[in-house]
Amino acid sequence: MLRVLLALLVLGGAAAAQDTYPRLHDVVGVAPDDVLNLRAGPGAGHDKVGELAFDARGIEVVRAEGNWGLVNAGEGPGWASLRYLSPRADGDLPNVRRVTCGGTEPFWDVEVFAGQDATIRTPMNYETGDRFSVGLFQRAYNPLEKYVLQGTNGSRDLALVVAGAYCDNGMSDNEFGLDATLIVTGPDGYVYSGCCELSE
Repeated sequence: MLRVLLALLVLGGAAAAQDTYPRLHDVVGVAPDDVLNLRAGPGAGHDKVGELAFDARGIEVVRAEGNWGLVNAGEGPGWASLRYLSPRADGDLPNVRRVTCGGTEPFWDVEVFAGQDATIRTPMNYETGDRFSVGLFQRAYNPLEKYVLQGTNGSRDLALVVAGAYCDNGMSDNEFGLDATLIVTGPDGYVYSGCCELSE
């Protein structure tokens, strides 16, 4: 009996973990000659605003309402039926392979390959970027789900704090589910805020 209860708890925890957002998904169950429609709202009765290929992979679902997931397609959001989106076990923080964050005023972005490197582009170095060696995202245990990534390039240190929260980048109609604060210390250090998205 105890084994059955433990198994149910483990399976329930795994299922609950895959219901967290944002998370990467793959399109499934769509015929090769068809597409997955994106709607203006969470339901088939809303206008079509875009589409995903039948074999699209690494689609970030920002949040869900009922059986519909909000995804960003180009410069605008759309809702897709979760019936045709399969969540990835490794598709959330801290497990995802790549995270991209950015913001405005000033324009900046950072592309992170966790455990490898992060490249920061700011108005001072937008063509080349500054590369930092980084570790893995570490969970900061508090009521808000936050993750911290740390790195260095020898003369400066980087800390990227990412929290699960609604975020608006001020540039598009897209909605983001991750808020970011980028802190670089050392010569010519800076602090920027913006939004993040998950990708392959």
